[in-house]
Amino acid sequence: MHKLVFIFISFLILGCTTNKSFVDLLKPEFETMSFDVVQKQLVFEKELPDHLQSLISQWFNQKVNIDGFDGDMKFIISNFKQDISSISDGKRVDASLSFKVLLNKPSLSQTKAIEGNVSSFGELTGNFSLAEFDTVIENTQSDLILRLSRDLKSKI
Repeated sequence: MHKLVFIFISFLILGCTTNKSFVDLLKPEFETMSFDVVQKQLVFEKELPDHLQSLISQWFNQKVNIDGFDGDMKFIISNFKQDISSISDGKRVDASLSFKVLLNKPSLSQTKAIEGNVSSFGELTGNFSLAEFDTVIENTQSDLILRLSRDLKSKI
């Protein structure tokens, strides 16, 4: 009798399911960088997904500092591509973008350009919900901006 009760309780416990997502939202930590100019401007050459545009704006406003007496900076985001493809038992997200930083110093008659391309990907396999796949897309976009930040800092 005790074995039967134990088996019944085991089935009851194992039969319980959870709705908790197994994919956590990425919270990137960006490094601060400074430019020797007076003004900065962020330009999106074409429309971006809301999450990506918000993340870029937040990074640019909070982590890209200016501390000069002369000149301006124009930060241009272009060529954003995001592809979703099927893989064996899942989905894959590939994202990439190009950036260009134009530093203009009129008093020195000097213009400097810094260019780069960054890319990232995310995958999800097995059984997953649409919410989990949306989280993978947002994490891929967050990683893309983290890579952009690192690449730009290495080129300064």
